[in-house]
Amino acid sequence: MATSYKCPNCSANLIFDADQQLMACKFCGTKLSPDDVLSPDVYLNSEAMKEEADKDAQIDAAHAKSSSGTLPDEKETIEAPTEQFFSEEDTVQYVCGSCGAAVLTDQNTSATFCAFCGSPAIIPERLTATRKPNLVIPFKYGRENAIDSFFKWCKAGRFTPVDFVKNENIEKITGLYVPFWLYNIVVDMDYEATGKKVSSSTSGNKTTTTSKYYQVRRKRKVCWKMIPYDGAEDIDDKQMELIEPYDYKAIKDFDMKYLAGFFADRYDVPSDAFTMKVKARVATYVEQIFKKSVSSYTTVSATKNRSQYYQPDVTYALLPVWILNYNYLGKRYTFVMNGQTGKVAGEPPISRLKLLLLGLAILPAAAIVFKLLVGGLILGGFF
Repeated sequence: MATSYKCPNCSANLIFDADQQLMACKFCGTKLSPDDVLSPDVYLNSEAMKEEADKDAQIDAAHAKSSSGTLPDEKETIEAPTEQFFSEEDTVQYVCGSCGAAVLTDQNTSATFCAFCGSPAIIPERLTATRKPNLVIPFKYGRENAIDSFFKWCKAGRFTPVDFVKNENIEKITGLYVPFWLYNIVVDMDYEATGKKVSSSTSGNKTTTTSKYYQVRRKRKVCWKMIPYDGAEDIDDKQMELIEPYDYKAIKDFDMKYLAGFFADRYDVPSDAFTMKVKARVATYVEQIFKKSVSSYTTVSATKNRSQYYQPDVTYALLPVWILNYNYLGKRYTFVMNGQTGKVAGEPPISRLKLLLLGLAILPAAAIVFKLLVGGLILGGFF
């Protein structure tokens, strides 16, 4: 059964108010700290739990890959995605705890709304056992604040069309908790190289250049915490990277109360699917550390990298994302916003009029430069 949180004063639904960081009742105006809200008795359907466990096994089998070994030299081959359609086989039916209606969800939805009474509906079977997130960062931007921040971001775009920023252009805005894997990884950094320092001195008309060679060794233990990768296959990974970072100082132990009033997905890509990507990403960080440490040398050559990468520890977390679908001149644009920091990512349209005006503005200056260049060539140069 889908569950929701009830107001202690009027029994209406409570939702998490991101702007005030409180559980709020829209019916009577009651506001409570999430810590003061009693959790309802959750009934876990044994048949539904078995179906969820079977799906877990299918996910692990579909994405199984080894996460051990050294970093690969070759590029990973990625197959082109095939078009997918929503089918009845992908839906799971739950009962709304408020009105008793059937709540249909796809196989990865953990929190949604009842289509009949509008109550927040949290699917507990998808948030228990191995499916239970360890951590959550609550939304800090509510819906209206998210829209305002998006419009400010659009207006800051130098070539964004003037009439692009309009409320009526918003097709849909969704607050979604996206499943993320957070990786902690330790590396024994071990680099060896030959460093060369070149110096010169002048005495009278004579300049002497001296080259000195050094055996360079850089060895230390380095670690990174909470490197994020989203575990939802249908979420754009590039967009998720663009709205990083999250402020992990605000991360909390998982509590279903923060999901009330928002959508939430569960992972459908297991954590070991990203192990090699994490190691490859960290390898670039290690290389940057080494290069910075030898920047005092004129040149560095014969570099040998013997660094050892340990198997990363992984934590399952839900992180807040606003997804905004925007319709402008018959074309849909999708933007994402970090629900905690307000950082926006997406590609707004380019105003041809603004580009034309810019071209007209720089045309006189370009004509002057061209005239000077041509004049200089005809006269045999400027000097």
